[in-house]
Amino acid sequence: MKTIYKCASLFVICCGTGSSAWAGEKDAAAPAQQELLDEVRALRAEVKELRAKVAESPPPTQSASLPQTAPTEPDTRETIDRLRHDAAQYGDFTNVEGLTAGYSRNLGFFIRSEDGNFLLHPWAYIQIRNATNYRERATATEGDTQNGFELPRMKLILDGNIFSPDLTYQFIWATSDTTGNLGLQDAWGRYHIPNTPFALRAGQIRDPVDHEQILYATRSLTPGRSIVNNVLLNGDDIVKGASVSYGYDGNNPFRTEIAITSGERNFDTTFQQFPTNTADWGAAGRFEFKLMGDWNDYTQFTALGNKHPLLVLGAGFDYTAAGDTGQFTHVADVQYTLPNGLSLYGAYLGRYVSNNGGNPLTNGGFTGPGPSADTYDASIRLMAAYLIQDHWEPFARFEWIDFDRRELTSGTKSVVYDITAGFNYYFYGHRAKFSGAATYLPNGSPVNSTIDDVLASHGGNQVIIQAQFQLIF
Repeated sequence: MKTIYKCASLFVICCGTGSSAWAGEKDAAAPAQQELLDEVRALRAEVKELRAKVAESPPPTQSASLPQTAPTEPDTRETIDRLRHDAAQYGDFTNVEGLTAGYSRNLGFFIRSEDGNFLLHPWAYIQIRNATNYRERATATEGDTQNGFELPRMKLILDGNIFSPDLTYQFIWATSDTTGNLGLQDAWGRYHIPNTPFALRAGQIRDPVDHEQILYATRSLTPGRSIVNNVLLNGDDIVKGASVSYGYDGNNPFRTEIAITSGERNFDTTFQQFPTNTADWGAAGRFEFKLMGDWNDYTQFTALGNKHPLLVLGAGFDYTAAGDTGQFTHVADVQYTLPNGLSLYGAYLGRYVSNNGGNPLTNGGFTGPGPSADTYDASIRLMAAYLIQDHWEPFARFEWIDFDRRELTSGTKSVVYDITAGFNYYFYGHRAKFSGAATYLPNGSPVNSTIDDVLASHGGNQVIIQAQFQLIF
């Protein structure tokens, strides 16, 4: 067909040219005019012949009109067909009308449906620290000083809700402070039963025991958590399990969460029991009563941004079974803050272990022949801070820990005193914060707690200096 159109166009041009030549150049020679007429007649004959051939040919099919290329692979055709089917069924998938996205000071970056039923909130944080540790008796006869930079915490988080604001989720991956390897921590889904104060949660959760341990480390007063938290509660204290809670989805003055778990120090593991894993099973619970204030202010130790006085009493417990050993941890705590000013926190934590076969950094799982001794560890934590003009915040912390001697190596001191003083400077709230602290342990420490830069020693003085920058994005 393209040939026909080209010939027809040439015919029109030639006819126009011939007419112009005939009308406008009467003085041209006769042989030149005759040549043009002969060319026109020849073109007419060619066009007539092409029209006849086209009339005799069958109509083109769809496959004949395709370019002569290599045949489409079957899986490619199936993919195209499936996309066409989906597009016809669900509409144009490039249409994102009804979605909102942006950044808020409190939440960070987010993607949310217009009706609020879907929310994706990706965020991350990093803590960069320089630490110095001096031990008067790193060994029985010698002292030691260590200094260097570290990343005590680097975490990637996804949280939000799906299908409804009542169905929420959270996933947290954290890098190891010693290897840098990425590992899963929190990973749970939670369903708030509509029009009730009850909710269900399952997955890898923070054991509902201690207030400091449940809070994000980004909202602590000090650069790291307390020694009590890291040694007796395993830091964030992640466990596998399921829980039912009451009162967390409103302004109820009383709230509680009860959980059945795999036991403390037992996450990112299989379903198998002790001694393949560190525990057999566990049960935990926490109870909180708010005498005044806003529950949102209870998610931090500082008074930063608080609008009302806050006073909350709390208590929690955990029972973990590991072989022939039973571990019962119990805590009672109180937090009091004043708007943009004073903040106070105090807690007692005890740990009773029957048939104890391990040190304080374990569940004490008993595997040897015959029974072991029953042990009890006692501790007190006190923290205080005062916020100045929403930026400067001097703080102090005192810890007393009395480890049972039967858990420790012979000859080490069992009582630990932690005296810490320092300050925070908030550049942009918790999102950009500098923390500096000096810690004095007059008896040293019988155990390591490297996440807060405490190293085991044979008594004697131990001094720790920390300078840390925190960034949430």
